[in-house]
Amino acid sequence: MVEFFVLATLAVVGLAVAAVLGFVFFLIKLVFWLVFLPVKLVFWGLFFPLKFLFKLIWLPIGLTFGALGMTGGLIGLPIVVLFFGGFLLFALITAIIGLLIPIVPFVLLGLLLWSIFGRGPAAA
Repeated sequence: MVEFFVLATLAVVGLAVAAVLGFVFFLIKLVFWLVFLPVKLVFWGLFFPLKFLFKLIWLPIGLTFGALGMTGGLIGLPIVVLFFGGFLLFALITAIIGLLIPIVPFVLLGLLLWSIFGRGPAAA
């Protein structure tokens, strides 16, 4: 019983240490964020027009590549579905054969016993 109490105490102490370390790192992150926020705002104010201009220039190119990719996908999708359907059919046939192969000795034994103990042809 004492061991469980010691283990629980160690767990609580470990969680307390983790909480203190987490709070310290949170404070460090908060200080860095507050110090570098004005620098970030200045860079954002300087480079936002340039970033916006590059996005506007890239817009027709991105739309073109998107349309080409969508067309390629529309062409390739039936081929992928056909191959996937063939794979599923092959897997189904393989599974059926895999389930039927262990039955073969029992079927042969049944045929053997039927030929030995079965009734002969009726005399006319």
